[in-house]
Amino acid sequence: MSFAIRRCTPKDLKDIMRFIEEIAVLHNVPLGSVRTSVEELKKAGFGERPRYKCFVAEIPAEKKCKDGRSLAGYTLFSYTYNTLRGRNAYVDNLYVKPEFRGRGIGGALMKQMAEDAWSQGCTQLQMHVSASKEDDFGFLFRRGGEDLTSTEGWDLLRIHSHDLRGMASRSKF
Repeated sequence: MSFAIRRCTPKDLKDIMRFIEEIAVLHNVPLGSVRTSVEELKKAGFGERPRYKCFVAEIPAEKKCKDGRSLAGYTLFSYTYNTLRGRNAYVDNLYVKPEFRGRGIGGALMKQMAEDAWSQGCTQLQMHVSASKEDDFGFLFRRGGEDLTSTEGWDLLRIHSHDLRGMASRSKF
């Protein structure tokens, strides 16, 4: 199957938002709790100081998705800093619509992201993967991925907005 990987543009953001909603449904996240919007994506990705980079997989018009759209997947990532390793790329999402999986699109998106990260001086690529997604682990392991939970004992923790607000408002800890 032919497809092209290209940088996301503001005109793609409605489709990116649909992908984000599909991911939320896959992970049983209520759509009402998704705070991101097309306008937020535009501001964060295409404003004065872009906060993320995004690549999309576009298929030819004659091979459109079942929903009539030409984007088959995307990857969205940002740069972070690790005190031990230096600059890193953090992958927030790598997603290919189910009807297009197994056709090399995910690998091509990863390759484009890796090229971009390497050209920006990144030393590693990091992401969180749902423990329930065994296929995702296999895909990433074949590309050199390492499960830090099992090899180094790292656990992912989260402080939710109400607790973050509470910490920010306290005068003492």
